[in-house]
Amino acid sequence: MSDQSSSGSSSTRAPSHQDLEVMSMGAAHAVVPLSECPHLHQVEPLPPAGINAASTCAECTIGAEVWTCLTCYKYNCGRFVNEHALMHHLNSSHPMALSMADLSVWCYPCEAYVHNPVLIPAKSAAHQSKFGEQMPS
Repeated sequence: MSDQSSSGSSSTRAPSHQDLEVMSMGAAHAVVPLSECPHLHQVEPLPPAGINAASTCAECTIGAEVWTCLTCYKYNCGRFVNEHALMHHLNSSHPMALSMADLSVWCYPCEAYVHNPVLIPAKSAAHQSKFGEQMPS
């Protein structure tokens, strides 16, 4: 590791204890969801049946890594299973999906996670379905 001194020459210093801890953990990357997204207006109100976090993919019936579309509330498996959620987005242009695994929301056109108050009703319904209790505030 090097520091630039005020004269422009470089000098070296021994890594601090904190530097060694960070290096031993590997690269640290935080996923920070967008707070705004131009596709939030396409999130539709919850259907009367709500959200069933135990749903399986409508295409292949696999129950792993299921996402629900936040426009039509169809359940599909994620891109690391059979990509049916991605295919649904590509065929329908419905932009956002809610993960039944971790309750995160992905926006396909923005290629980013999103967290915004518009998403709270869907996230709360999924949390209630998955854990049988209200989502903590």
